[in-house]
Amino acid sequence: MSFSQRCKKEVLKKDPISVTGEIISLMHFIGSIRINMGGYNIKFETESNSYARYIYNLIKDLYDYSPTFEIYDKSERDRVFIVLVEDNKISEELVEKKNNGFIDNFSDIEEVSLDDIKSFLKIAFIYKGSINDPQRGYNLEIIAREKHELKLIKDSMNTFDLNAKVNDRGDYYIVYIKDSDKISDFLAIIGANRSLFELENVRAMKSIRNNINRQTNFDKANIDRTVKASLRQVDAIKEVINSDKYDSLSNDMKEIASIRLENPYISIEEIGEMMDPVMSKAKVNYRLQKFIKIAEDL
Repeated sequence: MSFSQRCKKEVLKKDPISVTGEIISLMHFIGSIRINMGGYNIKFETESNSYARYIYNLIKDLYDYSPTFEIYDKSERDRVFIVLVEDNKISEELVEKKNNGFIDNFSDIEEVSLDDIKSFLKIAFIYKGSINDPQRGYNLEIIAREKHELKLIKDSMNTFDLNAKVNDRGDYYIVYIKDSDKISDFLAIIGANRSLFELENVRAMKSIRNNINRQTNFDKANIDRTVKASLRQVDAIKEVINSDKYDSLSNDMKEIASIRLENPYISIEEIGEMMDPVMSKAKVNYRLQKFIKIAEDL
């Protein structure tokens, strides 16, 4: 099961944020009207059993009525699950809720209650959205069919400062979030707390690995610089020894030269500690640089 599927499954196990808000959102996204002799019925169609069961229980709890649950084989591997409200009165109430609801009459997000916004985002994500596995990158998106729906999805996200972006695909739109902090916020809004913790754990592990890699690269660069400088010092010392300048050098210069030639990869601090008497890092470095200067002048 993908991270996106686990996230949706988790949310479906939670109580509705707002029963009315979720019913209106379901009517908008996957509801349709089926005409019959005595009026009409409301049909909800989905390709997931758990999605259909959620709708079934939502309607049952709201109206104390058990809708019809139908299953059809779309192909050998795919099934369609239908929740059918055959009670004319309840069907009329559902249509009325939709016609008078915040989605069909949307113009300003500030006129919509926060619970309705959360319910809308929850249902939109479950039935029209997806989220990447955080191990592979950060991306959460919801598909919008037309501009009215696009504006409502984007404005709903940005009510919570999620900084949602839009990708126009021609026949439809994608409202997406790529910032991992904002994706965490979205999961908290719809009540996907377990998925939120999973995402945060991945983020923490990535941060630790990145810090280790940065430190490793930093240490490697320092080692490379140290080795390069040491070899340059060794070459300079050998040139000076082979010249007539070496005999005139002080005893501490000769001692440093001997230590460096015998220990080409130790640090300047270690050279200072091997001196008798012990010499500071600055003084050792000064004398090594002096060898390089003498060699350059030869």
